[in-house]
Amino acid sequence: MSDKQTYEGENISVCFDATRCIHAGNCVKGLPEVFRSGVEGPWIHPNAATPDELAALCDTCPSGALTYRRKDGGPDETKPEINTITIEDDGPLRVHADFTVNDEPTGGYRAVLCRCGASKNKPWCDGAHADIGFQDSCTRPPVSEPSSQPVGLPLNIQTFTNGPLLLEGPCEIRNARGEAVIYTERTVLCRCGASKSKPFCDASHAAIGFEAE
Repeated sequence: MSDKQTYEGENISVCFDATRCIHAGNCVKGLPEVFRSGVEGPWIHPNAATPDELAALCDTCPSGALTYRRKDGGPDETKPEINTITIEDDGPLRVHADFTVNDEPTGGYRAVLCRCGASKNKPWCDGAHADIGFQDSCTRPPVSEPSSQPVGLPLNIQTFTNGPLLLEGPCEIRNARGEAVIYTERTVLCRCGASKSKPFCDASHAAIGFEAE
């Protein structure tokens, strides 16, 4: 079976990408009549909810594993005006942006990226931060001025082999409380988990022999 499956409903289709799922549980908790965990055969049943309900639920999937296509004339997921990356306490980087990875589209506007260095599914998070007891919280103070960055422009996330993440494009970096702490149009973020200057890279990846595509 392919890692990416599309489930067709009468008025909406839902695509599930297993390689991106971090098992946040928003789907099975929010619409259990649609997302039927642990069953044999198809586990997503788009006709069991209204297109509006299903679209709203998919929009809460943090990893972007769930995407949808409306067939009833309703709106598909809206591109965010502001690209944001949220630094989760003791966890990954949560992306909500019009973004590409290594100049390739990902098929949506949401993703969760590893920053602990332990994911076996890099650049995506696979929950390994919890297994290794990764600890880091963003302590930078919130910025006091509103952003003057251009809106509506894309963000490219570049993965350096055995190295960090390069962000190119306007982006607002937020702490886990949703407060903007950095406005940037180009910066380099740690993804090996060892930097002493998190969220930024300090070249610790070389010292620890970090390996990643």
